[in-house]
Amino acid sequence: HKRRESTMKKMLIVPVVWALSAIVLLGGCSTAKFIKTGTSAAAKPDDCQIEIFTTKQPDREYEELGIIEGEGFLGGDSLEMVLPKMKIEACRAGGDAIILLSSQKSFDGEDENLNVTATVIRWTD
Repeated sequence: HKRRESTMKKMLIVPVVWALSAIVLLGGCSTAKFIKTGTSAAAKPDDCQIEIFTTKQPDREYEELGIIEGEGFLGGDSLEMVLPKMKIEACRAGGDAIILLSSQKSFDGEDENLNVTATVIRWTD
């Protein structure tokens, strides 16, 4: 009977693991893409330091490198989930900071989506 119980436990664990994996993969999906609109800059490592400006403009001289469009979907994403991917794109574009332009949620009938737009900048001073 012990062997049968062990087999039954394994049969129950496998579907649970698959279900949890699917939730993790589907529940926290976000993307970000960079669109070049200005000067080119050398790429930086993905984990570079990026300043984020949300309510005020930077008080330093800068030039615009482009726009980042971030998107979170499947109802589980917030700005905190989308920003890390946007920061990676800003690093890859050679940026020093991003200025958040807009953040809005939309509902497509099934899922709630978050769309975030930011300008990538590089300090010139």
